[in-house]
Amino acid sequence: MATVETEQLQGKNWVATMMLCWTLGMYGAHRFYTGKSGTAWAMAILTLTGCFSFVSLIWMVIDGIMIALGKWTHEDGSELYERIPWLGVVYIVLVVLALLFILFYFGSIIALIGMIGTSGAGAGAGY
Repeated sequence: MATVETEQLQGKNWVATMMLCWTLGMYGAHRFYTGKSGTAWAMAILTLTGCFSFVSLIWMVIDGIMIALGKWTHEDGSELYERIPWLGVVYIVLVVLALLFILFYFGSIIALIGMIGTSGAGAGAGY
């Protein structure tokens, strides 16, 4: 049976941090997990109040990219262990696809509003 040095397993797990960011990231769960509780409370309050939850969403995406790239550390400066590079790439690809979808969605809504606005102006002029 192979033994694992306990020094390699000290600290926080990269996969757990990534999953917390994916699922509960807007509430700062990944920041609580890695010991950054001050900013985690800020994210949780921003999300729970609802007024500035978009700020927390952007913050979560940036944190997720940093975690995916392996640039995220624990509060004491120690690195996360058991990083899976391909999972980080999947996260970044999904974020880019989601942003492209959002841009396309809102762009098409604006285009539809523009088409409705120009066709409606000519029809009402005959009355």
